[in-house]
Amino acid sequence: MTILKNLRNLLALLVLTLTPAMSGSLFAQTVTAVEFYNKTLDAYFITGRSDEQQSLDASPDFRRTGMSFDALTASVSNVGVTRICRYYISLSSPFTRSHFYGREVADCDQIRALNLPGFSYEGYDFSVAEPTGGVCPTGTTTVYRGFRPAVGGKTPNHRYATSPETYVAAQNLGYVAEGAVFCAASATDVIPTVPSTQKCGTFFYPGKRIAYQSLTADGSASSFNRFLNNYSTVFHGNADATPVTAFSPGIGTLLTMIADRTSSWTILGTGKYDDVNFTYSEVYYSNPTTYPRDYALGQSVLINTVLTYSDPNGLGIVTQTGKVTYVGIESIGVPLGTFPSTCKFVTELVTTHGESNETTTSLSTDWVADSLGIVKTVNDTQSVQPSKPTVRVITTSEGVSVQPL
Repeated sequence: MTILKNLRNLLALLVLTLTPAMSGSLFAQTVTAVEFYNKTLDAYFITGRSDEQQSLDASPDFRRTGMSFDALTASVSNVGVTRICRYYISLSSPFTRSHFYGREVADCDQIRALNLPGFSYEGYDFSVAEPTGGVCPTGTTTVYRGFRPAVGGKTPNHRYATSPETYVAAQNLGYVAEGAVFCAASATDVIPTVPSTQKCGTFFYPGKRIAYQSLTADGSASSFNRFLNNYSTVFHGNADATPVTAFSPGIGTLLTMIADRTSSWTILGTGKYDDVNFTYSEVYYSNPTTYPRDYALGQSVLINTVLTYSDPNGLGIVTQTGKVTYVGIESIGVPLGTFPSTCKFVTELVTTHGESNETTTSLSTDWVADSLGIVKTVNDTQSVQPSKPTVRVITTSEGVSVQPL
């Protein structure tokens, strides 16, 4: 793939294709590249520059993930290694605030000659050995890379991983696997930040009624509140269904019926009161999804459910497929407060309506605070129907206050 073709597609803008290899004995003059996470951009960044690392350590928008790897200094020009240059890319359309790491001759020299708008040359960061056929030499550590395209207003972003586990966790978060790219002298994986007393997997807590403010990308605002009820009821043959109530003024009430267990919970279906048309309807889930109370980092729960409507109204067979993935602990701030260690989940869901051939694709991220519940949700939904324009809605909902029950 050429650089010019890369530039026509931002997915490939930051691509490096590394091929040669070298022995671990060449790692005499080393520099440590450190990974940082930018919470404002929801993006990852690596740097081998110690002064820059100190500056980022002092910035409230950045934090170290614990991942680092040792490479050669940029001044090394041994046979079998290549210097890695860095460009900062700042574009308004599509929105891009990211860095491009490229090989000295194959990538950097070409970009410099093109004099591309929005590209700022930042010199060489470090030198590395290159994998051969995706395999690094004995005595070195493989560094993998994944790429997340621009989605939901986020900048495109590469993430580097020093273990297969973190590499898979990044893919579950939406990063496309690009394989092995660096051969490091040594490496340290990300540091798990899950408190030992915190189990990630409980989305709703009894006695917590949270008020939310929602804002769509077009500026439309709405509000709702949600809480877990303290009683059980019968729902479609299930005698111990517990309703999670979500009420939105002027719209209605949505009841998410769950089977609440000690180590898991299951979504059985939903009930809806329509305040506009004064109607009530239910949806029943066949092969309902069960969610554990405790996840391992990167663990996914698969969704494969058939929806049956009490009032089908010509919908035909409706199916939902996808997965929910626990991607780690993250600090966020919302009007409700600042939460230093929320559990972050990403849900990928495809809903297909058999009668209308409509397909709805949803990418949703939830941040869950321990002993409180969901404090923030970002949902990006696209609906596609034959002979009709695609409808896309991006909505952000944030907790505003905890209300008395």
